[in-house]
Amino acid sequence: MHIRVLTTFLAARVERLKNAPRDAGQTSAELAVIAGVVIAIAIAVVAAIKTFTDAKIPLISG
Repeated sequence: MHIRVLTTFLAARVERLKNAPRDAGQTSAELAVIAGVVIAIAIAVVAAIKTFTDAKIPLISG
């Protein structure tokens, strides 16, 4: 999955939500889903960075 494409899509959707009239049918559930996706992306990025650094700098256990 390309993060740039996903973030562009999310940014466009949030912009449409901000500019839409209040009676256009947006719900807080849609905003919650967008927030959940953003959090999931952040977790994936942190996990990727941790995996990369663990491979480059092995920790001595014990």
